[in-house]
Amino acid sequence: MKFIVFLSIVLAASPALAHKPSDAHVRLEASGERVTGRLDVAVRDLDAALSIDDGDGNLTWGELEAAAPRIRDYVAGRLQIAGCTIAQGRAALVDLSDGAYWSMPLDARCTDTRALVITYALLFDIDAQHRGLVHVGGQTLIARDATPIVAEVGAGTSIAAFVREGIWHIWIGLDHILFLVCLILPAVFPMRRAAQSMRTVATEVFEIVTAFTLAHSITLVISAVGLVTLPSRFVETAIALSVVAAALNNLVRAVDARWAVAFALGLLHGFGFSSVLIDLGLPSHELIGTLLGFNVGVELGQAAIVLAVLPLLYLIRKTLAYQALLFAGSGAVAILASIWTYQRLFI
Repeated sequence: MKFIVFLSIVLAASPALAHKPSDAHVRLEASGERVTGRLDVAVRDLDAALSIDDGDGNLTWGELEAAAPRIRDYVAGRLQIAGCTIAQGRAALVDLSDGAYWSMPLDARCTDTRALVITYALLFDIDAQHRGLVHVGGQTLIARDATPIVAEVGAGTSIAAFVREGIWHIWIGLDHILFLVCLILPAVFPMRRAAQSMRTVATEVFEIVTAFTLAHSITLVISAVGLVTLPSRFVETAIALSVVAAALNNLVRAVDARWAVAFALGLLHGFGFSSVLIDLGLPSHELIGTLLGFNVGVELGQAAIVLAVLPLLYLIRKTLAYQALLFAGSGAVAILASIWTYQRLFI
């Protein structure tokens, strides 16, 4: 019964999990007493905040233009730079990795631009996972709430910040988590000889995790540096399908070598990781450190998940709870990921 309740909650929340987390970008450059740049906000987020669409489910440029005064007021009340007066220019639509964005030029006159104290407070009241990515010069700061952030002009983004973002992304990425958990679930199946000792189970899981790590590291790098780029909708849909495949493999056991599944499908997940990293901003002078830091963060977050889940699975491997988790749980994940696939492809 508890499992059914949990599944109902997750399915109800699935539309919110269908796409990557909501981000907006504030891009600023300081010169003398002037700060220029632009604000990019997803049109779907503006619609959620201001109810711009007329109800037909088709948000048009005409509707956005008609709502422009409301958008300006909304931004003016939620984006400030201390000691600066911000003027908003005429907005346009731009296509970023995950859809159409309302791009508004910003021009500010400031008393001091050596350190910008920026208050970003858009959308947090309707999306607790929303992030304001503030790009100033060569650094990227992340606003997760309305607390003012300080940007030292000329400073860079620390490697530690990218490590934290890697950890955070894997922890909030339910599709990545479910893919990994589906791969390690059968490792403790009591009918398998390899599941008789924790040591052999740990060895098999290590092989799976290593294959997944190697695969997504390859595509993370080649995508982040621009060698291969894929449309965001295709990548996110393919990741959802990889979760379906991993879950169904637990039910029909089409492929016993789960490390091979982890590697083959893990290549898709690397493209998803790279889109997050690109949005954060890749400083060319610290490219290797940035890639390494973010990837280390992903691996640390991934290791924490495995260390939390694997001992528990081993302890319950001979119980009915494990059987329910393996079969009913995998079935539920397959259904959920199928819903994600539809939403990411058509919504």
